[in-house]
Amino acid sequence: MARIIVLDKYTADQIAAGEVVERPSSVVKELVENSIDAGARRIAIDIEDGGLSMITVSDDGCGIEGDDLELAFQRHATSKITSTGDLACIYTLGFRGEALPSIAAVSKLTVTTRTHDAMTGAQAQIEGGALVAMVPAGAPPGTTVTVKELFYNTPARRKTMKSPATEGSLCGELVSRLALARPDIRYEMRVKGRDVFYSAGSGRLADAATAVYGAAMAREMVPLNFTEEGITITGMVGKPSISRSTRNHITLVINGRYVRCTPVTAAVEAAYQTLLPQGRKPVVILSLSIPPELLDVNVHPAKLEVRLLEEEKMAVLVKRALLEALRTKALIPSAASATHRKYQSGLVVMPQFDTPVRQERFSELVQSRSSAQTIPESNNSPSITSTTPQPYGQLTESRLAGAEEPAGYDNQVVPFPELQPLAQLLPLYILAAGEDGLYIIDQHAAHERVLYEDFLAGQSSTQSQCLLGPVTLELDYREAALLTERILWFTEAGFIIEHFGGNTFLLRGVPSRFPAGQEKTIFFDLLDYFREKGNDSSRTEFFHVLAASLACKNAVKSGEKLTLAAMEALLRSLSGKVNPFTCPHGRPAVIKITYRDLATRFKR
Repeated sequence: MARIIVLDKYTADQIAAGEVVERPSSVVKELVENSIDAGARRIAIDIEDGGLSMITVSDDGCGIEGDDLELAFQRHATSKITSTGDLACIYTLGFRGEALPSIAAVSKLTVTTRTHDAMTGAQAQIEGGALVAMVPAGAPPGTTVTVKELFYNTPARRKTMKSPATEGSLCGELVSRLALARPDIRYEMRVKGRDVFYSAGSGRLADAATAVYGAAMAREMVPLNFTEEGITITGMVGKPSISRSTRNHITLVINGRYVRCTPVTAAVEAAYQTLLPQGRKPVVILSLSIPPELLDVNVHPAKLEVRLLEEEKMAVLVKRALLEALRTKALIPSAASATHRKYQSGLVVMPQFDTPVRQERFSELVQSRSSAQTIPESNNSPSITSTTPQPYGQLTESRLAGAEEPAGYDNQVVPFPELQPLAQLLPLYILAAGEDGLYIIDQHAAHERVLYEDFLAGQSSTQSQCLLGPVTLELDYREAALLTERILWFTEAGFIIEHFGGNTFLLRGVPSRFPAGQEKTIFFDLLDYFREKGNDSSRTEFFHVLAASLACKNAVKSGEKLTLAAMEALLRSLSGKVNPFTCPHGRPAVIKITYRDLATRFKR
C-alpha cells in the first residue's frame, strides 16, 4: 500500500476541473452565468470547432476591478457569498468560486475587463492554471473571456469529445435554454463568425420562445401564470400538437437558474398524461420562483441539479398550474394549415344512414336528454340545435369581423363548441357542423373520454359486481408481493380478491361496468403498472390507469353504426367533460376543417 500524500496544486486543479468542465458547453454555461451575475444586458458568444479551439464570451456587465483580477482565478474565490450562512439564501447563479480556475486549469485563457467607472481596464493571460501575464488594457465596460485549446493538457479528456458539429450544437442548445431562462437579456451566438442565434432581450418570454423554437411553434404555446402559497409559476405551455419523443423540450428554470429537477419534470409529464399518446413528451418552458430557503442548489459541482425541500408540494402545484393553463384553451386541432376567419353559421343536416345501428351503448345518454332535445328517428332532416339549417346553396361566404387567427389549435378561451351531428363516416368518424366549420369526431376516442371521466367522478362510490365464477390468478413472486402491498387500492377500486394460497389468488368481483372477459387482461395490466412505477406509483395515478383501461375496453368500437340520436347524445356528454379534446391516452378526439379552408380548396 503506497503512502498517503497531498497532491500538488496542478494535479488537484485538473481533477477539480473535471467536475465542473465536462465539455465546451460547460465552459459556455459557466461564463454566461458569470455574465448574468455581473448584470449584463447583452452577452455575445463566439465558438470555433465546437468550442474546442476557441470560446469567447463578451458582456456589458459590471466588470472586474483590476486589483481583483488575479484573485478571481484562485480556487474558492468569489464575490457571491461570504459565509456558510449565505448558502441557505442564494440569489446568484455562481457562488462556489470554482468555474474560472477550473476552466483556466485545462485551457489557455485570456480575460479582458473594465468597470464602468474606470478609465482603463486590465488583461490577464493564464495557461494551464498558471498566470502568464497581467497588463493594463483598453477595453469597453464589461468583460471578455477567451478560452483557447480546451483540454490541451488533458489529451485523454479531449479524445472523448464528440465531433465539432455535435459539441457546437450542445453549446447552442445551452445558450437557447439560458435565453429562455432570462428573456430580458440579449444573446448573440456566432460560429466561426456566422450568426446562428439571436434573442432580442425584450423581456417577453414569447419573443425568446420564438427565437429558440420558431414562430410556428411559439404560436402553439399558451402562457402560464400561477401563484399559490408563495410560489409563482410562469412560462409557456405547449399544446399537444407540438409534442416530442424526448424530454429535451422541457425547460425548467428555478429562481432564474436553468436546472434539472426530476420531481418537477415528472409533474409536468403527469399533467399531460391523458393529453399525449404514450411515448410523447410535451414542449414546456416552466419558471418557478420560490423562497431560496426551500431550494438547495449546492448539490452538484456544475449546479445543473437542485434539490427541493418540499418536493411533493411543489409537484402538486406544478401539475395544477399546467392543467389550469391547458384547460382554459380550446384544444381542437384544425385540419387547415392556412390562417382562417370565422364564417356565419350555415348548417346542413344529412339524412340518417338506412343501415342497422347499434345504440345500446348510448342508451343511458339518450334517455337522459330532455324531451326538447329529442331527435326524430326518421329520414327527414331533424332540427337538433337552435340554429336554423340552411340548404347548401344558400350557404353564405360573408366573414365575421375580426383579425385573422393562426391555424392549428384555436387559441381562444372558448367552451366546447355546439355541434350538430350530420352523419357517420364509417368505420369510425362522426361528421358534425359547428359555427366555424366542419368537425370530425373519433367516436371511439370521444366515448373513451366520456367513460374515463365518468369513472373518475364516481370512484368515491365505486361498486363491485360479483363474477359468476372466480377467476384464478397465478402470480409470480414479484406480482404477488405487488398485489399484497397494494391490495387496499384494488379493494377501493371495486375488486374482490381472495388469497388462495402461495402466490395464487381468486378474483371474485370486479368494478361495476367491467367488460366481460377482460378480467385477467386489465388486472395484469395494473400489476405491470406497479412493476414499472415501483415506489413512484400513487393512488391517484392508479385510478387513472384503471379508468383508462376500462374506458378503452367499453367504448364504442370502429365499425359500430350509430343513430343521429346516439351521436348527439355522445357529443352532448363529451361537451360537459373537463378535457373533451383527447382520449385518455392522448389521441385527438375532435378535429375541425374551417369554412375558410373549404372555400380555399373549392377556389371560392
